[in-house]
Amino acid sequence: MFCRNCGKELTGAPEICVNCGAKPMAGTSFCPGCGAPTTTMTEVCTKCGARVAKAIKAKTWKPTAAGILAIVAGGVGAAEWIAVAVLGISVWGWLSLDSLADLRGILVALIATVITIGIVAVVGGIFALKRKRWGLALAGSICAIFSFVLIPVLVNVPLAIAAIVLVVLGKGEFE
Repeated sequence: MFCRNCGKELTGAPEICVNCGAKPMAGTSFCPGCGAPTTTMTEVCTKCGARVAKAIKAKTWKPTAAGILAIVAGGVGAAEWIAVAVLGISVWGWLSLDSLADLRGILVALIATVITIGIVAVVGGIFALKRKRWGLALAGSICAIFSFVLIPVLVNVPLAIAAIVLVVLGKGEFE
C-alpha cells in the first residue's frame, strides 16, 4: 500500500504516513496500489489498474421532490385532522348525547392515529430531503397516503404516490 498524499510505500496498516503525517488514504496525488502519480480526476490507475477514486453518487432532484411531497401531504393531512379534532370537540360540547359516548372514544383514537401517521409522513419527508435512512423516507411517503380527510383524497393520494415513486427511484442516493 502507498500513501495517497506523498506516494511513500507503507508497511502494514498504519494510521498515519510516517513520511508526511497524513492519513494514508487522505490524498489524491498517488495510487494506493503502486504509488504512481495521479490527479484528482483519476478513477483508475493507468500503471497498475487499481481503482483510485470512489464512485461519486450523483445527486438528483428525486429525493428532494419526494421529501417535499411527503411533507406537504403528511403535514396537510395532519393539520386537517387537528382541525377536525378541534371542531369535533367544540361540536361535541354542544351536543349532550350520552348515547354516543362510545363513539367519542373511537373518534378520538382514529383522529390520534391519523395525526400520528401525518407526523410520520413529515419525518419521512425530512429524511428524504437529507438523503438519510431510505426505509424511513419510504415509510413516511407511504404514511402520507393515509393522512387525509374525505375531500383532499384527490390531492394527498397523488402527492403521496409520487413521493413513493421518487423515493424508490432515488434509493441509490441515500446513506
